[in-house]
Amino acid sequence: MVVGLVIAGYFGFGFAFHLLLWFVALLQNCFCPYRWPDLSLQNKRKSDGGEEAKVGAGHECYEYDTPGWPPYAVFKLVLSLCTGLLLFRLISFVAVFALTALNVKIGCYFAPLSCGHRCCNAIFALLSRLLCNLSSCYTIQVFHRERLKWPGQPGNHPVVVPNHINMLEAFSLEYITWGMSGCVAKSQFSIPGVKSACQFSNGVAVDTKDKDVKQKVNAGIMKFVVNEPDERGQYPHSQAFVIYPEGITNSQNGLFRFNTGAFAPGVPVQPIVQRFPYKFMNPAWVSDSRVGPGNDLPWMMLRYMSQFNMTLQVKICEIWEPNEAEKADPVLYASNVQNYMALELGIAVTNTSNKILREKGGPFDLKASQVHPEVDSPERPP
Repeated sequence: MVVGLVIAGYFGFGFAFHLLLWFVALLQNCFCPYRWPDLSLQNKRKSDGGEEAKVGAGHECYEYDTPGWPPYAVFKLVLSLCTGLLLFRLISFVAVFALTALNVKIGCYFAPLSCGHRCCNAIFALLSRLLCNLSSCYTIQVFHRERLKWPGQPGNHPVVVPNHINMLEAFSLEYITWGMSGCVAKSQFSIPGVKSACQFSNGVAVDTKDKDVKQKVNAGIMKFVVNEPDERGQYPHSQAFVIYPEGITNSQNGLFRFNTGAFAPGVPVQPIVQRFPYKFMNPAWVSDSRVGPGNDLPWMMLRYMSQFNMTLQVKICEIWEPNEAEKADPVLYASNVQNYMALELGIAVTNTSNKILREKGGPFDLKASQVHPEVDSPERPP
């Protein structure tokens, strides 16, 4: 009985501390919000003589700048342990994540746009926001939300192309768009919940072994772009279709080279730039490399859940209408948008592909004796 009361008190104190930090974060966001002024660009296209972002050496997109456990990080970890905050957040996160997976599974049994499906979609969006909250991401600042009023409406839609930092901004985007769709590799269907999530969100399954995969993906994207009504007059492809052009999370110091998948159809895109302002802990999800230590699971989650607050800023940019040159050249289109997003973020562009993560002998192959000279992204210079 006494032990049970002690455990309940410990957990309850963690919950109370969580609410206190949430309240303080909301006050800070109201009275001392982070600023993010818009760029004043007369020409946003680099290929037409517009301003160019800083070009990095290649390692900037995966070079992590706040590794390890410095004294302040250790202090916050010990504090969160002693107050029950860490235990409350961890247990609650796992429980909410499981509930989210169950909600998605139930949602698959309802027809798209039915009352049951809409209800599950709303619950999915709210649970996604709660997952951010339980990871100490209490405040999300959204700039120019009025530019994202088109999801759920008739008419042609753009493809949403955000930069990628970690899983929290993906949860946040699910909440901001109130239910998004995208491309999912069939190879990931073996991960519990991924196949159900793809089915629930009306996603496009990508089979890399199919020789016609590019044509099928383009056809899937075009369904959301054209957004035609069905026989009942409803719009089953009216939600935001999101493609992360980097295909990997970056370090917040540079952007990986953009893949051309979102740009190959030659249709309008809507860039969304996201960042976590930080001083002591960069929330980016980056693996260890030859450049230096990263920020990876499971330690990443411990660092998240021992923070006081991690503010996420999301800026919704204007819809980018491709010109004739960009429609004819997806590489040019992707390069122009990458340059523009890097300018908005104030970081470097790189020519580093996400394939470097699995490249034998590359910066992430820590077992290799040396880095091959042909690796696209060199080690940090001394």
